[in-house]
Amino acid sequence: MAMTESNQIWAPYLAMMQQEKDLTRLRYTVKNNRVSPYLELQAESLHGNGTYEDGFARLDVNPYIRFFSIFDPLLTPDELGYGEFDQALSDILLHYLADLDIKLGMCRHDFHIRLMMRDMERGVYGGLPELAAFSFMEKRIIAEWLLRFYETGDGPVSLSGAADMLLPECGIYIREGEEFVFYMRQPYDETEEKRIGYLIRLFLPLAYSCTIHWTRTYGVLGYEETTQMEDFILA
Repeated sequence: MAMTESNQIWAPYLAMMQQEKDLTRLRYTVKNNRVSPYLELQAESLHGNGTYEDGFARLDVNPYIRFFSIFDPLLTPDELGYGEFDQALSDILLHYLADLDIKLGMCRHDFHIRLMMRDMERGVYGGLPELAAFSFMEKRIIAEWLLRFYETGDGPVSLSGAADMLLPECGIYIREGEEFVFYMRQPYDETEEKRIGYLIRLFLPLAYSCTIHWTRTYGVLGYEETTQMEDFILA
């Protein structure tokens, strides 16, 4: 019987990382877990078979499937009075092993993406207040397009690709080769403006001019889809 992803210790660990949850509130418990020889994580989800009390997620783990050599000498059937210490140590070890699982499953591309995400969060590219407007998974998308930008050198294409995924209400048009016009088909929103600003910072040279229009009020000559009669004012 093969283990599914949900039955492995890294699955909830990765899920909490992606949701930007506090990983210190994930607790792995190993007491009385010799239930199934096939299941490593004996809870399908944080809110399923696992318990969630006082803000802490507790998931039952059977560490003997893959980590027998580590846990067999640690978890003895004898009551020696170190139960609380054993649980704390087991939790620390399982967090470490879950993190190691994730790293071992990464290819070179994944490592490059994580390194770029780390640089972004350290402020290497500036704009930390703007970066805060993106979620963990959105930062990963930005890093993927940034890597493509480094590989191709094509900032406008990378900007358009990132905007298509992160700003579904945004249309981007290039006027006279050097001015980028951003059409946000929604009323002005400060957060969305920060998101646009961060993408511009990453992908466009300072020499380019950028204009942002909110709500469908203007059109760009040369782009028929923006210049429908009774829909836009030509600009």
